[in-house]
This record gives sequence, C-alpha cells and structure tokens, in this order.
Amino acid sequence: MIDNWLAYLNDPLIRNAVLSAVAFILVLLLILFVRRFFHSLKITDEKKQRLHRWTNRAGMIVYAMILVRIWAYTYLMQLFRPDIVEKILTTTIGLLIAGLAVYSVHRIIDAQKITAEKKRQYSHWAMYIFILLYGLVLIRIWAYTELFRFFENPVIDKLLKSGLVLGGVYFALFFVRRYINGMKIEITQKHQYRKRAGYAAALIYVIILIPIWAGSTRQWATVLSVMGAGVALALHEVLLNLAGWVYIMIRRPYRTGDRIELGSIRGDVIDIQVFQTTLLEIGNWVDGDQSTGRVVHLPHGQIFRNPLFNYTKGFEYIWHEISILVTFESNWEKARDILLKCGEEESHEIQEQVQRKIARMAREFLIYYRKFTPIVYTKIEDCGVKLTLRYLTEAKKRRTGIDTISRKILTAIEAAKDIEFAYPTYRIYKRGEEQS
Repeated sequence: MIDNWLAYLNDPLIRNAVLSAVAFILVLLLILFVRRFFHSLKITDEKKQRLHRWTNRAGMIVYAMILVRIWAYTYLMQLFRPDIVEKILTTTIGLLIAGLAVYSVHRIIDAQKITAEKKRQYSHWAMYIFILLYGLVLIRIWAYTELFRFFENPVIDKLLKSGLVLGGVYFALFFVRRYINGMKIEITQKHQYRKRAGYAAALIYVIILIPIWAGSTRQWATVLSVMGAGVALALHEVLLNLAGWVYIMIRRPYRTGDRIELGSIRGDVIDIQVFQTTLLEIGNWVDGDQSTGRVVHLPHGQIFRNPLFNYTKGFEYIWHEISILVTFESNWEKARDILLKCGEEESHEIQEQVQRKIARMAREFLIYYRKFTPIVYTKIEDCGVKLTLRYLTEAKKRRTGIDTISRKILTAIEAAKDIEFAYPTYRIYKRGEEQS
C-alpha cells in the first residue's frame, strides 16, 4: 500500500496537490497561533480585530507565494534566469517575515506598562535591528560572491579588520562607561574616570592597528621616524599642546572642578581634553568672580608660557578684604568692633576646616598661617579713618560673602549714632569772599 502511495506521489500533479494541502495546513496553524498570541495581549477588541485581519492577509500572501513556488517555479525558471528568480523569491519571503516580526515586536512593546517615550525608543531600536538583519540577509542573497572577491584585496581586508577592531573597542568602552556611570562616587570623579577610559581605549586601538597595517617592525619604525620629523616641524604647536596635556596628567596642576587663572583668562575647569582645557569663564565684565556664561577653550601649550593660578587646589579658601572710611569725629573703635564681629560671624563655620586643610597643605608645600580668624587694620587717610576687614572665605563664594558682610555692616552702622561714613569733600570760595 505504501508503494502505491509512493507511486502516486511520483505523479507531478498529485505531488504538487499534496504539497499544497500540507502548506495550507501549516499556514493555517501559523495563522491560528499568531491570532491566539494577539488575543492574549491586553489591548482593545478593535485592535485585536485589526491584528486578526492583518494576520489573515499576511497568511494568504505567504500561502500564495508557496503555491507559486510549488506550481509555477518550473515555468518561471524557463522564462527567467533561475538564480535571479530564486533570489527574488527569497528576498520577498524575507521581507514578509521581517515585517511580521517588526509588527509583532511593536505590539508586544505597546502592551508593556512603560512610558510612551520608552515605548517609542524601544520600537525604534527594534526597527533598526531588523533593518540591519534584513540588510545582512540581502547582502548574503545578492552580493555574497562579489563581496568575497572584493575583500580579497589586502587593503580592503586591513580596512575591514580596522573597522571591526574599532567596533569592538567602542563596544567595550560603552560598557565601561556604563559601569562608571553606575558607580556611587562624585560627578567629578565619574567624569575623570570616563576620560581616562576613553584615552585608554584610544591607546589600545592604536596599538592593535600597528600589527594590522605594518608589514614588519623595521618598516613601521622607518615610517614613524620619517613622519615624526615632518610632523615635528609642521605641527609644533599641536605637539606643544600635547606635551602640556602630558604635563597636566602627570603633575596635576589643576583638575576638573578647580578654579584657575591662566594668562588673562579665569574660570572653572569643566573638561580637560588632549589639546585643550575648557573653562566656564568668570570675571571679565562681571564683578565678584561670578560666571559670565561663556565657555573658553585654553590650549595646553599656554601652561608653559604663562603663570598658572589655582584658587582651589588643596585649599579652596582665599583671603579677602573689605574697607570702609569713617570720619575723624566718629567712634572708630566701635566701628572697628562692628567689622570684626561681622567678619567672625561670616567665617566662624569654616575655622575648623581651614585649620585642618592648612595642616594638610603644610605636609606638601612650604606654607603656613598663624592666624585664621578675621582681623581689622586701621589706617589714617586724608578725609577719615580707613578700617579694613581681612577674613578667609571660599574662593567660589567670595561675592556672596561680600554681600552678607556689607549688609551687616550697613545695618550696624546705621543703628550706631556716633559713627558716620567719610567721603572726599570739596569747598569752593570766590575771590574776595570771606571764609566763615
């Protein structure tokens, strides 16, 4: 009996009919499975009906293509080149499968309990991934042989290897940066670690490129020596900036977050790159060392040409002075006590911190202070008594300290009846006019 069935299957008409029936059953089962899957999603009935209709249509298209493959493939081979027809059918089937996969993934993402922004982001990622995969499939179908011959070129082979290495290094750097961002440390330390990871990745990539492109070690050394002589002459400023970066990385005259002054530029360091340091500018047309809002890029070569001032390295406090002028008739001793009291109130909270940091700096530098508390100096001027309050304040809070102390001084002197501010005055007499 089995032999009889096999004999029937030798007939092309019967064999195609059986294959058509089997294909119909498989496509029907696939449609039912997809419909059950869509039915399990937490979506509205209207969307479920729409998905069911699209599933039925897609199944009909797939089944029609299978029927064409079963019944009309031989005739198509006679009309067209067999390899082209095969590629067209494979490309079309792949496109349908990719479309169904993208649509299914989008439906799954829409059913998740996440924000609309994340849904849109995940949908875009899924679309990009499927486009990439389908592009690889198309390359495999249409251009595999040609690409294989193309990459037999040694230069193309080296470029391909360089690109693959770049992708691998960048992929590893991506996860290293993600790990650094997840560390429970200060933002400035995270920024420094990310920069160091980037420099290390670039160095590793350059080291890997050497054996890929170099024919031999001697040849590579010769090329480097010739190129180095030309580069040294043509790019001396660039090399000077690179040397400045090396100096900054080794000696650490400043770090990210420090407030520095280099030449005539002052600002807070927000980034240190290979050839330049980026500052958020302070001062200029703005008083009190406050930010102007401008970003300034300083070439590292300037560090060898101009003195560098660091406001905050190791000791973020600076001495500041506020002066007032009172009349000779005023109670200048009382005014002096007012200034001293205001200065002590402003710097009382930082006294312990200052002493501790001064002791730490004394172990590294020949620096020390014997007096940390505010002091008032007295000086006789032409039109009154000048009182100068000298006190310690944080470098980045100098203007707020001036504002606080000035308001306290004005309030206290206004309440005192025996203290008056002095200012230059002029008296003009006409000739022949008696002086009273």
